[in-house]
Order: sequence, then C-alpha cells, then structure tokens
Amino acid sequence: MLCATAFSMMLLTGCIDTDYDLGDIDMTVGVGGENIDLPSDNTTQGICLDDVLDLGENNFLKVAEDGNYYIDVIDDNEFVAHMWVNQFTVPSRTYKGTYKINLGDFAPTSNMKKLQKADDDIEFNAPMVDLDFDYNYTASDITALEYIGVDNGQLSISLSFANDLKKALSNIKEMRFSFPQCIVCEKAVYKGETINLNDANQLVLNNVTTANDVEFVLYIQGINISKTATDGSYMNFTKGKGFSFHGELNIGVVVKESAVDFDQVAESKDLSVSGVAVLNGMKVTSARGKFTPTRKFGKVGGVALRNIPSFLTEEGCNLDLYDPQLNVDIYSDVPFANLMTGAIVSKDSKGKVITRIDVPEFSYKANGKSVASVRRRNASTAGDTTIVVVPNLCDVIRDLPDSIALIDLVGRGDDSQSASVELGKVYEGRMRLSVASGIALGNDAVVIYKKDYTGWNDEVKDISFVESKDSIYRFGSIKATCEVENKIPAYLTLHATPVDVHGNDISNDQVEVIVESVIAASKNGVNPVTTKEVITIVPKNSNALKSFDGVRFTITMRAKNGSASVAGVRLNAYKQTIKVLNLKVQKNGKIAVDLND
Repeated sequence: MLCATAFSMMLLTGCIDTDYDLGDIDMTVGVGGENIDLPSDNTTQGICLDDVLDLGENNFLKVAEDGNYYIDVIDDNEFVAHMWVNQFTVPSRTYKGTYKINLGDFAPTSNMKKLQKADDDIEFNAPMVDLDFDYNYTASDITALEYIGVDNGQLSISLSFANDLKKALSNIKEMRFSFPQCIVCEKAVYKGETINLNDANQLVLNNVTTANDVEFVLYIQGINISKTATDGSYMNFTKGKGFSFHGELNIGVVVKESAVDFDQVAESKDLSVSGVAVLNGMKVTSARGKFTPTRKFGKVGGVALRNIPSFLTEEGCNLDLYDPQLNVDIYSDVPFANLMTGAIVSKDSKGKVITRIDVPEFSYKANGKSVASVRRRNASTAGDTTIVVVPNLCDVIRDLPDSIALIDLVGRGDDSQSASVELGKVYEGRMRLSVASGIALGNDAVVIYKKDYTGWNDEVKDISFVESKDSIYRFGSIKATCEVENKIPAYLTLHATPVDVHGNDISNDQVEVIVESVIAASKNGVNPVTTKEVITIVPKNSNALKSFDGVRFTITMRAKNGSASVAGVRLNAYKQTIKVLNLKVQKNGKIAVDLND
C-alpha cells in the first residue's frame, strides 16, 4: 500500500543497464561516482483503499454503494419472549339490610278518608345496604389503577315485603334503585327482561306489586378507581395492599296516596322491606393503569463474526471503532412500554466469555416496532429508536471475538404511563440482535496491513557497492524520495523488512530499510494532505544484495499521531486514495558490477 507499491516498481529502475552485451568477459567493473541519479518514472496512479484491504469472504465487513465501509451482521435467529399480567378474582360477598317504608304518621279520621281520595304521590328515599368491602391483593406487578374490567360481574338483589306492608300497600308506582356511581353497569335483568340504567346509574321499576318478592340481577362491566364519584362512592387501590370499596345501594319509592290503605297503616306493626344483595366473585380480566410485570429472558441470540480479514488479525491490531452500534430490533404487542437491563458479552470460538459489559436500563415502546441502539456515543435519532450510551462498548469488538451476544436480560413494565391491558393475555415480544456501524477509527485504533514486494533478486544479485569510508553508509545505499498525497483519514506508518529469495527476513546486520516519515492523514477523508517521504535501502556488506529479493512492508493505520487526531471520519473504499508524486531514486556510492556468468 501507499508509496510501497510505487517504490517496489521503480526503486531499481536504471540500476542495471540491460542493453549491455559483454559476453563472457571475466571481470568486475566499478561503475559511477557518488550521488548519481537513476532514471525513474516520477508519479504513480492513485491507489484506493479497496485495492489494498482485502475483505475476503467475511460476513460482517462490507462496502456500501457509495464506497463507505460499514459493519452489518445480524443474528440468524429471532428471539421470542412473553409477558403478561395475571388475572385475579375479587371474592363474593353477601349484604343484608332492612328498612321501613314510611307511609306517613296518619291517624284513621274522617280527614284520612279525604286524603285517600287524593291522587298525590308519597315519595321517600332510604339506604338499603352498604356495599363496602376490602380485598387484599399483594402482587407487585400492578402499581396503579384507574379502572378494572370484570368478567360476568353480577349483583343479585332480592326484596321481600312484610305482611303488614302487603296489606297496607298493594302496589308501588315506582321503585328506583341507585347504585354506586363508580360502578360501570352494563344492564339489569328483571322478570326476564333487559332494562338499561339511566344516566344517574339508577334502575327504575314501575308498578311493582308487593305480593311477590322483587328480584333482579345487575350486570357489572367494571369499576372506576381512585376518583370519588359525585355520590361519594369510590374504589381505591394501593400497590402491595389491595382494594378498598365504598358505596351504598339506595332505594327510592313513589306511591300514590290512593293506593295506601291508611286503616291498615294505623294498625300495622311492621311496614318493613328486607333486602339481600349478593355480589358474586368478580374475575378481573382487564384494567387500565400502570404495570410492572418482570420477566427474565436469558440469552437473546448472538451474532457470529466469520472469516475475519487478515488486516484485522495481525498481532497488535486494535479495532477501536469511533462509534460502533449494537442494535436490538424489537417488535412488541405489549400495550405498555418496557424497561430492560442486560449485558453484552463477547465470546471466543469455544464459547468462553472474553468481555462482559453491563447495559444500563433502556426502554422500548408499546405496540409496535422499535430499536434499542447501544452506542459508544450519544446521537440524535429519528423514529422509534432509543439510544443507550455505553462508552466502553468497543471493548466487546476490538479483539474481534467469534461471537457477540446479549445476555441476562431482565424486563419490567414501564409504569411512567398508563395503559389498558387484558389480564391473563400472553403478550409477545420479538427481538433480533445486530451489529451495525460505519467504519471510522477511534483514537486507539490500530489497523495493520502487510505486503511483500519481491522478485527483485535477478536485478540486484550481481550488484555490490564498493566500500567507502567517505560515504554516509559504508557500503552505499539506494534512496527513494517522493511526495505522498494522502486522502485516507489515517496516519500511515511504514515499517520495512528486507526479505531473501526464500521469503525469509534478512537481518538488519545484512540489509536495512529505513523509512523516515509518518504519512500525514487527511483531516476529512476528502482533501489530500502531502507528506515528503524518504525510503533508503542500506546494504551492510558488499555481498548483502546477493540474496536480497525485496521488501516486506508493514503498514499501520492510526487515527491519532501524538496530539493530532482524525478520529471519527468514515473510511471509503473508492474515494480515499494515496498517490506518490515526484518520485526520485538515487544511488549513493560506487557500484561494482560482476560481469561474470
């Protein structure tokens, strides 16, 4: 990569004049003096990152249409979890009450007979029974309630009239039964007929004969909670304790004076009505309120990183991404938002945990799709995405594990808002884990790429420098100078190792390759920055080049060089290039050419 490619093509251009035809002359010739320029091309074509970084068959590192590198790997399996709020039943209760019909404190006189002829109404109201009850409910998955809906809730009413009352009053013009207004009533059934209640939550019966008992059933839909109704009725709920209900069943009676036998009233001893109200066991099947059911979900799948490219596996590499993202794509039909905690782990090929990072509590929405995006840095988002900031997130990916998983998930209902819930219904949440990130280097990133440039031995094996005490290098040198134009947002450090014809490293005692400068980074990945570079090949003895076959370059990419940093700039495979300009190759020292076969 970098000027290495150009250097490899041009470094030795002109070192051997291939037009010589000296036959079998058995002699060694000393050629040239000090500081003789060798001819070479002086400019290379731009080399883009895609020409250098071989992605291979990996499943996670990709190139977008615009050339930007990105990570995209998704779990093959969708994780399904379930959550529910249990139904419960309010036990049945029986209430009894007796009250006296007040038909007036009249004496049987002639005036009474006149009153009997009147058609005025006698009207009065009286409480029948108190319906108060308490119900102990200690489950902690309901924190507040506004309403409960019940299945087949029934309040059965039975009234019987005392014999004296039956004699004094045979017909009641109107009976009004007023139920607690916090109760949501569906209907009443009287003598097989359905009767709707009026807006005041009253059941009105007309022309009731006292000869028979009055029986009807009130069907209850639900009960409003917390707010006290205008009639003073209420139901309260306290988390961990339960319910407290207060309300009265009142009765109103209207009779015509003409229907009253006042002689019987004067003689009667018992003008009472006895009532029995039976509230059946009400199964609570729905509710509006705030809910915090807790569920442990365990492991939510995992993503595997396969066929990792070699430039990320070299010793010393550190995949410190500027802002990696681990996304949990969620679909939930739970009617309330949920809060979740868990941990991200990286594992080796044997399933052993390498790194574990606890994830702070995050929320996902009710009834629909959302994304919990675990990131290294905060960012503004659009749509139903929740950002979860984990500053050390890169620790799970920097050493390129075999897999990454989200484990030890614990979810609970988010009780910051009210929701309507079907109790006992099993709601479903589906989750899928993915890793997604544009590739931008962080300050600690180290990407290492190695490349051999060899095949030079046929050109240099017969060359040796004549020893000189006056030269900078005792046995001379070959030096390439150039300007490197860099559009890559990374500082590039070259380390060069000479190699022999067998591909083995040549020790610095034999040949040394010196690279002087770190190639400066483009600040934005668009505008180039130019660095002067010098690469020098230094033989340490007169025969050092006989086995020399080329150079093995180790190119290190970093976002930071000293205090200077270009962290956070996206890498692009096609637009970010490196180009060598004004290349000059120069030999220093006298060359001895062996012209023997």
